[in-house]
Amino acid sequence: MTAAIARLTTPYAEALLDLAQAQNQLATIEQELGEIRQLLQTVPELAQVLQKPTITPERKKNVLRQVLTGQVQPVVLNFLLLLVDRGRIVLLERIISNFQDMARRLRGTQLARVRAAVPLTSEQCQRLTERLTHLSGARQVELEITVDPSLLGGFTVQLGSQFLDTSLRSQLQRLTLRLSQSVV
Repeated sequence: MTAAIARLTTPYAEALLDLAQAQNQLATIEQELGEIRQLLQTVPELAQVLQKPTITPERKKNVLRQVLTGQVQPVVLNFLLLLVDRGRIVLLERIISNFQDMARRLRGTQLARVRAAVPLTSEQCQRLTERLTHLSGARQVELEITVDPSLLGGFTVQLGSQFLDTSLRSQLQRLTLRLSQSVV
């Protein structure tokens, strides 16, 4: 995230985090924001309505009310309506991401972004979580898993500033490099 975008998104994420903590709804609001983020990714039409500057703020707010009333806490809906009023709804996904990062830090949880060649079983996720928790020294590690068949096999993990690569693709690339260097 660029510094300019962080300056725009951080105050909103912090304000919502403070409100969620004050109302003792941090876990609920975090979950609902995650569901909204997923909704924006799976229903691109909704994301497009919120992103288009040619659509009036009132129409955007009506769409949000229709889609989310009864589905999320009133504080979440009111927060989204405020973002529309302030012209910041276009930053919603980044605000959500920022909020989730702050909530993780509060819990002492670290996010591990995992790319795997095939979906991981629950047992594999559990073992990976345990190993990464030990490696990071965090109280807890949360996995964000995406499937990337181009890895051919294995997985990659981004955990803070650490990067682990056990993918078959990178192993083949390293082998190719070694073979080409030894031939010369």
